[in-house]
Amino acid sequence: MNQSFDLTPTRLRELRAFAAAARRLNFSRAALEVGCTASVLSRRIATLEDAVGARLFLRTTRRMALTARGEQLLAQWQRMETLMTELAAGLRPPNGELSGRLCVHLPASYGRYRVAPLLARFMRGHPGLRIDAVYDDAWVDMVAGKVDLAVRLGRLADVQLVAHRVNRVRVFPCASPDYLASAPALRDPGDLKAHRCITFSGYRRGTLWSFSRQRQRRAVRIDPVLVCNDAQAIRDAVLAGVGVGLQGDYMADSLVAEKRLVDLFPDWQLPVFDVNLLWLPGADRDPALRRLIDFLAESLTGG
Repeated sequence: MNQSFDLTPTRLRELRAFAAAARRLNFSRAALEVGCTASVLSRRIATLEDAVGARLFLRTTRRMALTARGEQLLAQWQRMETLMTELAAGLRPPNGELSGRLCVHLPASYGRYRVAPLLARFMRGHPGLRIDAVYDDAWVDMVAGKVDLAVRLGRLADVQLVAHRVNRVRVFPCASPDYLASAPALRDPGDLKAHRCITFSGYRRGTLWSFSRQRQRRAVRIDPVLVCNDAQAIRDAVLAGVGVGLQGDYMADSLVAEKRLVDLFPDWQLPVFDVNLLWLPGADRDPALRRLIDFLAESLTGG
Protein backbone atom coordinates (compact mmCIF):
# COMPACT_ATOMS: atom_id res chain seq x y z
CA MET A 1 0.00 0.00 0.00
CA ASN A 2 1.24 3.50 -0.89
CA GLN A 3 1.29 5.55 2.34
CA SER A 4 1.50 8.92 0.51
CA PHE A 5 -1.78 10.68 -0.18
CA ASP A 6 -0.73 14.16 -1.25
CA LEU A 7 -3.31 15.97 -3.39
CA THR A 8 -1.13 16.16 -6.47
CA PRO A 9 -2.66 16.81 -9.92
CA THR A 10 -2.40 13.05 -10.59
CA ARG A 11 -4.19 12.21 -7.34
CA LEU A 12 -6.97 14.72 -8.16
CA ARG A 13 -7.47 13.02 -11.55
CA GLU A 14 -7.82 9.68 -9.74
CA LEU A 15 -10.36 11.16 -7.33
CA ARG A 16 -12.38 12.66 -10.18
CA ALA A 17 -12.37 9.28 -11.93
CA PHE A 18 -13.55 7.61 -8.73
CA ALA A 19 -16.29 10.19 -8.14
CA ALA A 20 -17.62 9.85 -11.71
CA ALA A 21 -17.68 6.05 -11.38
CA ALA A 22 -19.35 6.27 -7.96
CA ARG A 23 -22.10 8.52 -9.30
CA ARG A 24 -22.79 6.44 -12.42
CA LEU A 25 -21.83 2.97 -11.12
CA ASN A 26 -20.63 2.26 -14.64
CA PHE A 27 -17.00 2.56 -15.74
CA SER A 28 -17.81 3.14 -19.42
CA ARG A 29 -20.21 6.02 -18.73
CA ALA A 30 -17.86 7.46 -16.11
CA ALA A 31 -14.99 7.36 -18.62
CA LEU A 32 -17.06 9.45 -21.06
CA GLU A 33 -17.74 12.02 -18.33
CA VAL A 34 -14.08 12.25 -17.35
CA GLY A 35 -12.82 12.23 -20.93
CA CYS A 36 -10.71 9.06 -21.00
CA THR A 37 -11.09 5.42 -21.93
CA ALA A 38 -12.63 2.85 -19.60
CA SER A 39 -9.27 1.12 -19.21
CA VAL A 40 -7.54 4.37 -18.19
CA LEU A 41 -10.30 5.12 -15.71
CA SER A 42 -10.00 1.61 -14.27
CA ARG A 43 -6.23 2.06 -13.79
CA ARG A 44 -6.73 5.41 -12.03
CA ILE A 45 -9.22 3.88 -9.62
CA ALA A 46 -6.90 0.90 -8.98
CA THR A 47 -4.05 3.31 -8.16
CA LEU A 48 -6.36 5.24 -5.85
CA GLU A 49 -7.41 2.03 -4.08
CA ASP A 50 -3.75 1.22 -3.53
CA ALA A 51 -3.18 4.66 -2.01
CA VAL A 52 -6.27 4.36 0.20
CA GLY A 53 -5.38 0.80 1.19
CA ALA A 54 -8.91 -0.49 0.64
CA ARG A 55 -11.26 -1.51 -2.12
CA LEU A 56 -13.68 1.23 -3.14
CA PHE A 57 -16.04 -0.82 -5.34
CA LEU A 58 -17.67 -4.23 -5.21
CA ARG A 59 -17.97 -5.50 -8.77
CA THR A 60 -19.62 -8.58 -10.24
CA THR A 61 -20.45 -9.32 -13.85
CA ARG A 62 -23.95 -7.93 -13.31
CA ARG A 63 -23.66 -5.41 -10.50
CA MET A 64 -21.42 -2.66 -9.14
CA ALA A 65 -21.65 -0.99 -5.73
CA LEU A 66 -19.56 1.13 -3.40
CA THR A 67 -17.87 -0.40 -0.39
CA ALA A 68 -18.19 1.26 2.99
CA ARG A 69 -14.77 2.89 2.44
CA GLY A 70 -15.90 3.99 -1.02
CA GLU A 71 -19.05 5.63 0.38
CA GLN A 72 -16.90 7.42 2.97
CA LEU A 73 -14.45 8.67 0.35
CA LEU A 74 -17.27 9.81 -1.94
CA ALA A 75 -18.82 11.85 0.88
CA GLN A 76 -15.42 13.46 1.59
CA TRP A 77 -14.90 14.25 -2.09
CA GLN A 78 -18.37 15.81 -2.35
CA ARG A 79 -17.61 18.07 0.61
CA MET A 80 -14.37 19.12 -1.07
CA GLU A 81 -16.21 19.81 -4.35
CA THR A 82 -18.67 22.01 -2.46
CA LEU A 83 -15.83 23.97 -0.86
CA MET A 84 -14.09 24.41 -4.22
CA THR A 85 -17.35 25.62 -5.79
CA GLU A 86 -17.83 28.15 -2.99
CA LEU A 87 -14.20 29.29 -3.35
CA ALA A 88 -14.61 29.76 -7.10
CA ALA A 89 -17.82 31.71 -6.53
CA GLY A 90 -16.05 33.95 -4.02
CA LEU A 91 -13.25 34.71 -6.49
CA ARG A 92 -15.62 35.45 -9.34
CA PRO A 93 -17.29 38.89 -9.34
CA PRO A 94 -21.07 38.47 -9.09
CA ASN A 95 -22.75 38.75 -12.49
CA GLY A 96 -19.41 39.72 -14.00
CA GLU A 97 -19.30 42.92 -11.93
CA LEU A 98 -16.07 44.40 -10.64
CA SER A 99 -15.18 43.71 -7.02
CA GLY A 100 -12.28 44.08 -4.61
CA ARG A 101 -10.55 47.17 -3.22
CA LEU A 102 -8.27 49.67 -4.96
CA CYS A 103 -6.08 52.36 -3.43
CA VAL A 104 -5.87 55.54 -5.52
CA HIS A 105 -3.44 58.39 -4.74
CA LEU A 106 -4.44 61.82 -6.07
CA PRO A 107 -3.08 65.40 -6.04
CA ALA A 108 -5.05 67.38 -3.49
CA SER A 109 -6.74 70.10 -5.55
CA TYR A 110 -6.68 68.49 -9.01
CA GLY A 111 -7.93 65.28 -7.45
CA ARG A 112 -10.85 67.03 -5.76
CA TYR A 113 -11.82 69.10 -8.80
CA ARG A 114 -11.22 66.71 -11.68
CA VAL A 115 -10.96 63.14 -10.38
CA ALA A 116 -13.34 62.91 -7.40
CA PRO A 117 -16.49 63.39 -9.53
CA LEU A 118 -15.21 60.74 -11.97
CA LEU A 119 -14.55 58.26 -9.16
CA ALA A 120 -18.08 58.79 -7.89
CA ARG A 121 -19.52 58.12 -11.34
CA PHE A 122 -17.34 55.02 -11.77
CA MET A 123 -18.39 53.61 -8.40
CA ARG A 124 -22.06 54.15 -9.14
CA GLY A 125 -21.63 51.86 -12.12
CA HIS A 126 -19.69 49.27 -10.10
CA PRO A 127 -21.26 48.99 -6.63
CA GLY A 128 -19.23 45.91 -5.73
CA LEU A 129 -15.95 47.84 -5.91
CA ARG A 130 -14.29 49.57 -2.92
CA ILE A 131 -11.86 52.48 -3.37
CA ASP A 132 -9.48 54.05 -0.86
CA ALA A 133 -8.84 57.56 -2.24
CA VAL A 134 -5.94 59.56 -0.78
CA TYR A 135 -5.76 63.29 -1.69
CA ASP A 136 -2.21 64.45 -1.05
CA ASP A 137 0.36 66.45 -3.04
CA ALA A 138 3.27 64.59 -1.40
CA TRP A 139 5.17 61.98 -3.39
CA VAL A 140 4.27 58.43 -2.40
CA ASP A 141 6.14 55.15 -2.79
CA MET A 142 3.49 53.08 -4.57
CA VAL A 143 4.97 49.77 -3.44
CA ALA A 144 5.39 50.67 0.24
CA GLY A 145 2.08 52.55 0.26
CA LYS A 146 0.25 49.70 -1.51
CA VAL A 147 -1.10 52.19 -4.06
CA ASP A 148 -2.76 50.68 -7.12
CA LEU A 149 -3.12 53.85 -9.18
CA ALA A 150 -1.74 57.36 -8.87
CA VAL A 151 -2.53 60.60 -10.67
CA ARG A 152 0.45 62.95 -10.76
CA LEU A 153 1.11 66.41 -12.13
CA GLY A 154 4.45 67.53 -13.53
CA ARG A 155 7.70 65.67 -13.94
CA LEU A 156 7.92 61.97 -13.21
CA ALA A 157 10.78 60.78 -11.04
CA ASP A 158 10.06 57.04 -10.86
CA VAL A 159 10.95 55.38 -14.16
CA GLN A 160 9.94 51.97 -12.78
CA LEU A 161 6.24 52.86 -13.11
CA VAL A 162 3.98 52.65 -16.13
CA ALA A 163 2.89 56.17 -17.09
CA HIS A 164 0.05 57.26 -19.35
CA ARG A 165 -0.32 61.00 -20.02
CA VAL A 166 -3.96 62.00 -20.18
CA ASN A 167 -3.89 65.80 -20.14
CA ARG A 168 -2.00 68.97 -19.30
CA VAL A 169 -2.68 71.70 -16.78
CA ARG A 170 -2.14 75.34 -17.72
CA VAL A 171 -1.09 77.60 -14.85
CA PHE A 172 -1.48 81.38 -15.00
CA PRO A 173 -1.31 84.41 -12.64
CA CYS A 174 -4.60 85.94 -11.69
CA ALA A 175 -6.07 88.40 -9.23
CA SER A 176 -9.47 89.63 -8.11
CA PRO A 177 -11.00 92.80 -9.55
CA ASP A 178 -11.05 94.32 -6.04
CA TYR A 179 -7.31 93.82 -5.66
CA LEU A 180 -6.55 95.25 -9.09
CA ALA A 181 -8.70 98.33 -8.46
CA SER A 182 -6.24 99.65 -5.89
CA ALA A 183 -2.98 97.97 -6.97
CA PRO A 184 -0.25 99.29 -9.29
CA ALA A 185 -0.81 98.73 -13.02
CA LEU A 186 -0.01 95.29 -14.44
CA ARG A 187 0.92 95.49 -18.11
CA ASP A 188 3.88 93.10 -18.23
CA PRO A 189 5.11 90.13 -16.13
CA GLY A 190 7.97 92.30 -14.91
CA ASP A 191 5.42 94.49 -13.10
CA LEU A 192 4.77 91.61 -10.66
CA LYS A 193 7.82 92.72 -8.66
CA ALA A 194 5.79 95.61 -7.33
CA HIS A 195 2.84 93.43 -6.30
CA ARG A 196 1.76 91.30 -3.39
CA CYS A 197 2.16 87.73 -4.60
CA ILE A 198 1.00 84.37 -3.29
CA THR A 199 2.88 81.19 -4.11
CA PHE A 200 2.47 77.46 -3.73
CA SER A 201 5.16 75.86 -1.57
CA GLY A 202 5.17 72.75 -3.81
CA TYR A 203 5.85 74.76 -6.97
CA ARG A 204 9.12 73.37 -8.30
CA ARG A 205 10.35 76.75 -9.57
CA GLY A 206 9.71 78.37 -6.21
CA THR A 207 9.55 82.16 -6.40
CA LEU A 208 10.91 82.34 -9.97
CA TRP A 209 7.98 82.62 -12.37
CA SER A 210 9.19 82.00 -15.94
CA PHE A 211 6.99 83.38 -18.72
CA SER A 212 7.22 82.92 -22.48
CA ARG A 213 5.52 84.53 -25.48
CA GLN A 214 6.51 83.32 -28.91
CA ARG A 215 10.33 83.78 -28.80
CA GLN A 216 10.33 86.06 -25.79
CA ARG A 217 11.32 84.85 -22.34
CA ARG A 218 10.75 86.66 -19.07
CA ALA A 219 11.78 85.32 -15.63
CA VAL A 220 10.40 87.24 -12.64
CA ARG A 221 11.56 86.71 -9.06
CA ILE A 222 8.58 87.48 -6.84
CA ASP A 223 8.61 88.25 -3.12
CA PRO A 224 5.58 86.36 -1.74
CA VAL A 225 3.47 87.72 1.06
CA LEU A 226 1.84 84.31 1.47
CA VAL A 227 3.31 80.86 0.88
CA CYS A 228 0.82 78.00 1.07
CA ASN A 229 0.88 74.23 0.51
CA ASP A 230 -2.74 74.04 -0.67
CA ALA A 231 -3.86 75.30 -4.08
CA GLN A 232 -7.45 75.77 -2.97
CA ALA A 233 -6.35 77.97 -0.08
CA ILE A 234 -4.36 80.07 -2.57
CA ARG A 235 -7.48 80.41 -4.72
CA ASP A 236 -9.46 81.58 -1.69
CA ALA A 237 -6.76 84.15 -0.82
CA VAL A 238 -6.71 85.46 -4.39
CA LEU A 239 -10.51 85.74 -4.43
CA ALA A 240 -10.35 87.61 -1.12
CA GLY A 241 -8.05 90.23 -2.67
CA VAL A 242 -4.83 89.31 -0.83
CA GLY A 243 -2.77 89.53 -4.01
CA VAL A 244 -1.68 87.82 -7.23
CA GLY A 245 -1.50 84.03 -7.30
CA LEU A 246 -0.88 81.23 -9.78
CA GLN A 247 -3.92 79.11 -10.50
CA GLY A 248 -4.49 75.96 -12.53
CA ASP A 249 -7.00 76.18 -15.36
CA TYR A 250 -9.11 73.42 -13.81
CA MET A 251 -9.87 75.73 -10.86
CA ALA A 252 -9.66 79.24 -12.32
CA ASP A 253 -11.13 79.10 -15.85
CA SER A 254 -14.71 79.21 -14.57
CA LEU A 255 -13.87 82.03 -12.14
CA VAL A 256 -12.34 84.06 -14.97
CA ALA A 257 -15.45 83.44 -17.08
CA GLU A 258 -17.59 84.67 -14.17
CA LYS A 259 -15.33 87.77 -13.87
CA ARG A 260 -14.50 86.89 -10.26
CA LEU A 261 -10.83 86.59 -11.28
CA VAL A 262 -8.76 88.24 -14.00
CA ASP A 263 -6.23 86.37 -16.14
CA LEU A 264 -3.43 88.94 -15.95
CA PHE A 265 -1.28 88.05 -18.96
CA PRO A 266 -3.25 85.89 -21.42
CA ASP A 267 -0.58 86.36 -24.10
CA TRP A 268 2.17 85.01 -21.84
CA GLN A 269 2.54 81.36 -20.87
CA LEU A 270 3.99 79.63 -17.84
CA PRO A 271 5.26 76.03 -18.17
CA VAL A 272 2.40 73.52 -18.34
CA PHE A 273 2.15 70.41 -16.16
CA ASP A 274 1.53 66.98 -17.62
CA VAL A 275 -1.20 64.90 -15.98
CA ASN A 276 -0.21 61.22 -15.80
CA LEU A 277 -1.83 58.02 -14.62
CA LEU A 278 0.75 55.77 -12.95
CA TRP A 279 0.67 52.12 -11.95
CA LEU A 280 3.12 49.31 -11.24
CA PRO A 281 4.10 47.09 -14.19
CA GLY A 282 1.66 44.21 -14.50
CA ALA A 283 -0.79 45.62 -11.94
CA ASP A 284 -3.31 46.40 -14.67
CA ARG A 285 -3.94 42.69 -15.15
CA ASP A 286 -6.45 43.20 -12.33
CA PRO A 287 -9.77 43.72 -14.19
CA ALA A 288 -10.97 46.40 -11.78
CA LEU A 289 -7.78 48.43 -12.08
CA ARG A 290 -7.69 48.03 -15.86
CA ARG A 291 -11.27 49.25 -16.14
CA LEU A 292 -10.58 52.24 -13.87
CA ILE A 293 -7.46 53.19 -15.86
CA ASP A 294 -9.39 53.09 -19.12
CA PHE A 295 -12.28 55.09 -17.65
CA LEU A 296 -10.05 57.85 -16.22
CA ALA A 297 -7.89 58.00 -19.35
CA GLU A 298 -10.97 58.54 -21.51
CA SER A 299 -12.64 60.96 -19.09
CA LEU A 300 -9.60 63.13 -18.35
CA THR A 301 -8.32 63.39 -21.90
CA GLY A 302 -9.23 66.81 -23.11
CA GLY A 303 -11.08 67.52 -19.86
